[in-house]
Amino acid sequence: MPIAIDELETTIGGPIGGTDRFYGKYRGTVTNNMDPLQQGRIQALVPEVLGEVPSGWAVPCVPYAGPLAGCFSLPVVGAAVWIEFEAGDPSRPIWTGGWWPAPGIPTAIAAGPAQPTQRLWRTETGLTVQMDDLAQTVTIGDGFGIQMVEVNMMTATVTVKGLARVVTEAPLVHHGSASAAHPHVKGDLLLAYLTQLVAMLQAHIHPGETAAGVLPVTPAPPQPVFPVPTPSLLSTKVFVE
Repeated sequence: MPIAIDELETTIGGPIGGTDRFYGKYRGTVTNNMDPLQQGRIQALVPEVLGEVPSGWAVPCVPYAGPLAGCFSLPVVGAAVWIEFEAGDPSRPIWTGGWWPAPGIPTAIAAGPAQPTQRLWRTETGLTVQMDDLAQTVTIGDGFGIQMVEVNMMTATVTVKGLARVVTEAPLVHHGSASAAHPHVKGDLLLAYLTQLVAMLQAHIHPGETAAGVLPVTPAPPQPVFPVPTPSLLSTKVFVE
């Protein structure tokens, strides 16, 4: 059956067309994101509703939230946000997302503005997570392509770039496949061993005969036994195939 006007007004929390309730989204600007309760709340200027007075703490509307879990990403002070009000009550603000003043969309890693085939998550300092359906890549990087990890589905390639170094740390590291079983050689220890070996070979000079058939053969001076390679030359953590 049809709902009476007075019942509808009660349902939505106030008179239809009244000035004490504000429904829909309003443009706002973040003034504070340091929530003392650490609940992801912000304060914002919403001129159409509150004039020059900052809002109360606006609770976030996020895709998912749970005990110590969920999506957490706060807009910085000065960022443009959409503000709504719970049940139209301006004392109960909600921030539901953001919008970009032109030009403001995030740029792709080492490229221009993001394209419709790309999905980006980029911070104010340029840290970027990027998924590109056209290139079939997933990339985490610094925004300039200088330091990044990229998985390319099209070429079946994983690329890792580091400005200073790339560190792989684990109790066991296998290169080639999980079945890699040959211990990696420690290059510095191998170099030291070979250097010692060459020095001993060069020092081992057999005088032999100074004049064939005239002087007796002079025995070579005793030399130390060549050292046998030890297991210390091999890694116990890194294996190759």
